[in-house]
Amino acid sequence: MAIREGAWDCPTCGRKRNRGPEKFCGGCGAPRGPEVKLYLPDDAAEVADEAALKRAQADADWICDYCGADNPAGNAFCSGCGAAREEGTKTREIVVHRSDVPPPPPPPAAPAAKPKSSWLKKGCGIGCLGLVVLVGLLVFLGRPREKDLTVTGFHWQRTIAVEELRPVIETAWEGEVPSTARILGRSREVHHVDHLQIGSRTRSRTVSERVQTGTEKVKVGTRDLGNGYFEDVYEDRPVYEDRSHEETYEEPVYRDQPVYRQRFRYEIEKWVPDREARAEGRDRSPAWPDPALGRRERAGSRTELYEVLFRDADNKPARYKAPNEQVWKGFEEGRAYRGKVKSDGEVAEMERAPGG
Repeated sequence: MAIREGAWDCPTCGRKRNRGPEKFCGGCGAPRGPEVKLYLPDDAAEVADEAALKRAQADADWICDYCGADNPAGNAFCSGCGAAREEGTKTREIVVHRSDVPPPPPPPAAPAAKPKSSWLKKGCGIGCLGLVVLVGLLVFLGRPREKDLTVTGFHWQRTIAVEELRPVIETAWEGEVPSTARILGRSREVHHVDHLQIGSRTRSRTVSERVQTGTEKVKVGTRDLGNGYFEDVYEDRPVYEDRSHEETYEEPVYRDQPVYRQRFRYEIEKWVPDREARAEGRDRSPAWPDPALGRRERAGSRTELYEVLFRDADNKPARYKAPNEQVWKGFEEGRAYRGKVKSDGEVAEMERAPGG
């Protein structure tokens, strides 16, 4: 592994690129000191001198406990103050600086210049803007508005659905026919289709795979040896190659097999909707209508409608659908209320007017 000479910048006079192994600035003579960071210039050449290599491989510099000066690993006494190196004396840290970090993503491409709009596109843009404005205006005008309302009357409606028991004709698969049905006919039809495997056939295909063919040494950074020198750091990385080969496999062969069953056509009596019995009025006494049921009829579902009729300050009519009879009966004719009225006269939300 190659060893290269580092450098350091003097914090006292600002001189750049003092030689890494030198403990004193070549410009002002100030000591390097333990706080100064060593770095490896981009153009640093590989060290070939035997003495320099031996010094680089010795160990990290040690820091004097008395004056803080850096000293080569082989020195038993401080070159700055002469103090003896003691057991446990602090040394410069040996640090690995990795350089195999993925590069940052490329900056986003500049947006393409927009072509100049033709008069047609401009016209479309103006027209679309106008349409948006028109829709917004209609929504604004159609929103419910708060108004003072006076009760002018009431309306109610009650409905009873009448069902008749009558024969109907239906179809069903075997085993699904109701027991009370009268069979009218039957036929053999496809109920479903089974996807059956009836064999296989030999096929071939090209298969690609990545195969490791060896290893290669890759420089992944440098190691600060803590004495002014740096060592290149390498790692063994696998080398791959894309290879293809033909292989055979068995492909299943399928056949669609229709499954037949009996389908029946039958007649059965069922309750089916027939008519509605309705009653309505403008009084305060709603009643259910008489459905006048026949021999084969029955009463079905029931529906109710309760409306309060209003006039606003401009004498325009409005109506409110009460949620139930109790709420409906709580309104008083001639009394003032306040509500939000839609453009079609329906009261969307009801509240009693202050002082009403």
